[in-house]
Amino acid sequence: MLINDNFWLRVSKEQNNFTKKEKNIINYINKNSQKMDSITISALAKDNAVGYSVVYNLIKKLGFKGYREFIISLAAQETTFKALNREFFGDRSVLKDHYKKLIDLNDSTINYCDLQEFINWLDDNSKACLYIAGVGNSGLGAEDLANKLYRFGLRSICLNKDDDSILMHASLIKAEDVLILFSLSGKTAAIVEAARLAKRNNAKIIVVTSQDKSEISTYADWTFNIVSSGLYEAQEIFISPLFAITYFNDLITTYLLKSKNRDLYLENRIKTNKVIKKFN
Repeated sequence: MLINDNFWLRVSKEQNNFTKKEKNIINYINKNSQKMDSITISALAKDNAVGYSVVYNLIKKLGFKGYREFIISLAAQETTFKALNREFFGDRSVLKDHYKKLIDLNDSTINYCDLQEFINWLDDNSKACLYIAGVGNSGLGAEDLANKLYRFGLRSICLNKDDDSILMHASLIKAEDVLILFSLSGKTAAIVEAARLAKRNNAKIIVVTSQDKSEISTYADWTFNIVSSGLYEAQEIFISPLFAITYFNDLITTYLLKSKNRDLYLENRIKTNKVIKKFN
């Protein structure tokens, strides 16, 4: 199968041109991609509560001549992906195994009750300023979280310009605001000092670290322990510590989308998406 025949590549190219019903069909296909070769057009239409014309319009929009060609393309893609995976990684992907192991370790380490409590606090204090900081890889994770929360309409600000900037903001932070600090080592000097300064101002402090017991955690209202790849790296593979940080960040946004303010967050996300796509 040629890359230009890739079903999902075609979907990506047309993503701004789909109707709501067409998007629902595409989501259905994504969830059922491995068994689409056994799903008839009547079943596809019925499962998505649409008429045949909606399915045919989608097929035509994606450049297929008919339903049969459409299904053959999907089936060929699944076969190709499986073959490529065996060719490069054998029957089991070493990288995927390590990703899964890292996710499982984080799931067993992160306190989800505390995470829900923090999300509830955010819901009740959505006007608070969220100052987010870290140094090095942790700084990249802080920037990622600040961007995600801002696009939900929360007042998040990343403080990763330099240590002085982090400390100045921490010293002036207000009691009704939040300081979210990333430090995998738990002992980054500027981050620890920022926690101390913010605590003195009675601000809420959230610490994300890979160290169970560290000085920075003594200042925290909520501490979230994550497992970075450095704790179990094997000789044949090294995983960026950003993987664990990004997983934690995505947990926060996932929990927000299950909260009482989810509709507002989604509305703000849609607004920012429209603006970004308009100029891309």
